[in-house]
Amino acid sequence: PRWWSKPVGGFVLSCLVGSWVLGFATPVIVPLLALQGYQKVAAAACALLAYPYVVKVKPWPLAARFWLLAAHWFGGCSMSYELREPNDNSVPTMQCYFPHGIFTLGIILNSGIRTAATWPDGKDWSSYVGSTGPCPYIGLASGALLNAPIFGHVVAKWTGVIGSAAKAPFVAKMRKGESFGLLPGGFHEASLHEYGKDRVFVSNKKGFIKYALQYGYKVVPAYSFGECYSYWNLPGFRKLRMWLADQGLPGIAIFGFPLLPWLPFQTPFGIHTIHGSGRLFPKIEEPTPEDVDKYHAIFVDDLRALFDRHKHRFGLSKTELEIL
Repeated sequence: PRWWSKPVGGFVLSCLVGSWVLGFATPVIVPLLALQGYQKVAAAACALLAYPYVVKVKPWPLAARFWLLAAHWFGGCSMSYELREPNDNSVPTMQCYFPHGIFTLGIILNSGIRTAATWPDGKDWSSYVGSTGPCPYIGLASGALLNAPIFGHVVAKWTGVIGSAAKAPFVAKMRKGESFGLLPGGFHEASLHEYGKDRVFVSNKKGFIKYALQYGYKVVPAYSFGECYSYWNLPGFRKLRMWLADQGLPGIAIFGFPLLPWLPFQTPFGIHTIHGSGRLFPKIEEPTPEDVDKYHAIFVDDLRALFDRHKHRFGLSKTELEIL
């Protein structure tokens, strides 16, 4: 780390959080500008925001490298696999990331974006990805986030590693046997985020297991150690939070770094995402509820075992993963 590392990381994270917040706020901000007499400014903002929806935006490797500078804020982040044969993409893989956290920093900093940073010629592969061969790099996110103004352009389209988690494109990917990553806990898990609590929301999330069985996917649990230290989230109001999550809205009220509260806290040991060895599920075209329950329980056990195998590395030997 150099003297500029954390300021640069903080700046990049401010851009990331800002793109997320402003993206959802623009439908309110632009009309207000027009009503306040700033019609030209509002028109220019509309034109700028509309650009990525009318012009095909190509992935830009420098954008991926820019967003990865956010890791400096935490003193370092890493992606690793317990077991992966280099260049082995013979089996379609579903990588399941936990916990969601507030801004999904683990999957943003420690997954496909690292591959995108090496495009188009694999430059600096060992620095960004490590010793593993080509790995799944498309992560699935909600359509609202993917199509949000600003974020959808500068993060999703410029990096080229975020796809839609909507049912139709999700199923289309599986029919083609394409590998990808996703966050099964979604906004429900984000809404239940608690500072310093290693907690996942997966007990009632079984749809991804059903699809994995239908298409015979290898299912890999991945856990981001340090994600739970990123933000403080107002506790309580669980029923309201779950209702908001059911509507596709994160039920969060967060606070981060004291001087710049939109930034995450500087976590005790960075954010490190470890991928388990995974398990190849049998292909069952019409899985019964009993089949889904059986393999869901196996997956949950694999996730818990992954956490238990590595928690000592982060001073969490006595911590138990809370599974909701």
